[in-house]
Amino acid sequence: MFSVPAVAGDSVFVGSCAGVFYALNKNTGQLQWSYDITKDGKQRSFHGNPLITGELILIGTDQACDFDSVGHVYAFDRRTGAVKWKYKSTSVPTDIIQIGSNIYFGSFQDRWSAAKLQTGELIWTFSTGVPNPECHLARSPVADENRVYITGVDGVIYSLDAASGRPVWKRKLTAAPSTSLALKDKSLFVGTTDNRIYRLGSQTGETEAEITVEAQPVGRPTLAVDSVFFFLENRTERAGYIVALTPDLAKVRWTQRSTPDWASERPHVARGLVIAGNCRGELAAFQVADGAPKWKVSLKGCIRSVGDSGDTLFAGVQEGTVYALRY
Repeated sequence: MFSVPAVAGDSVFVGSCAGVFYALNKNTGQLQWSYDITKDGKQRSFHGNPLITGELILIGTDQACDFDSVGHVYAFDRRTGAVKWKYKSTSVPTDIIQIGSNIYFGSFQDRWSAAKLQTGELIWTFSTGVPNPECHLARSPVADENRVYITGVDGVIYSLDAASGRPVWKRKLTAAPSTSLALKDKSLFVGTTDNRIYRLGSQTGETEAEITVEAQPVGRPTLAVDSVFFFLENRTERAGYIVALTPDLAKVRWTQRSTPDWASERPHVARGLVIAGNCRGELAAFQVADGAPKWKVSLKGCIRSVGDSGDTLFAGVQEGTVYALRY
């Protein structure tokens, strides 16, 4: 279970890599509705996070890079599970993001699309034209009011005009990006394979700051009021780190190490805590301010995603179980 459990009203929504999308009662876990995506073609996976907007919940699906696989963007009525519309693609492993009345998403084939939120009608597509023979997972885009920011298979960061899909600028760093992008206050944050983290101006792509860290940044950054959190991974030692940086990247506030490495996709920040899980089933919380350990619980499985709804924490494991924990 890779996509983050998403909460709206009294429901928590989860996508199982057995090919079923579920709405569960967030307090009891009781099934409210489900939808089997395998009846619409060769697809089983949910890698991106859903978008909840008004009465709809939207989610993308995929089946990696199999030649005969498909993917969709589904728009479900979040209360009943009725399919309001579905857009067929080769794959949609990214988050669905929104700007106004439009949505944006990407594919394994490095094809990026915009569609109308209410109907699924395609507006534009953009492709780098670079093949993806190793089937690298497309990293989710981020957006502001006018632009969509993506990382292509070619290792280039692109700023696309949200209305037309035309590139506004593009930037190739000295090493390939190794994380998804994060956007805050007109700055983009990204980690690279040479153990560096960059802050780029979103309007120009120019470097505002950079810092060298002790291992390779991976997954997705998380932004808080006065800190930026990254996962780092040392594959030789099978060790992982949470690193807290000042937003100007001037210094490292604190670091926490885990063996094995962290398996949840991003540091989850909630209620003054940074929460992460590994494939040993350990879910751990650290204080945002100084990284001091707060608590640790043992679950069964490889923890891939963490979400919350105020007083309840939801953890999804690769083996298919969703845990709800009061904290």
